[in-house]
Amino acid sequence: MSAARKALRVVVFPFRAAWFLILIANFLVVSAVCLLVASLLAYGVALAFSYAFLPAEWTQTLWQWVVDLYVQSSWFKAATIAFFIFLLLPVLRFWPARDPVADVAREREITRLNDDLIAARRQEQLRAKFRA
Repeated sequence: MSAARKALRVVVFPFRAAWFLILIANFLVVSAVCLLVASLLAYGVALAFSYAFLPAEWTQTLWQWVVDLYVQSSWFKAATIAFFIFLLLPVLRFWPARDPVADVAREREITRLNDDLIAARRQEQLRAKFRA
């Protein structure tokens, strides 16, 4: 029994080591993404704070720093585009605005048409049944 356990450990160990390496890689990727999102949120808060409370020159300096970073780094450019897309997705959900009353009326009309089609089909089946 002891030899079987040792053999099993020898076989299982490489798989456990590989799984551990995969977990480490996932942790590093998730940490990098979280750090990127946190930095973009911090930048947004800093920019809003600078607009509200700091002099215009400081805000302009902050903008210039970000513009330079945007030009130099493709990662920052991709992250900025992704951030604003995620920022605008909730807006796009409600735009263009739909009229809820018209939507309910359209649903009722569709339901009525479906009910009429079902009734006509049943009526046709009954007629076919009586003919046979």
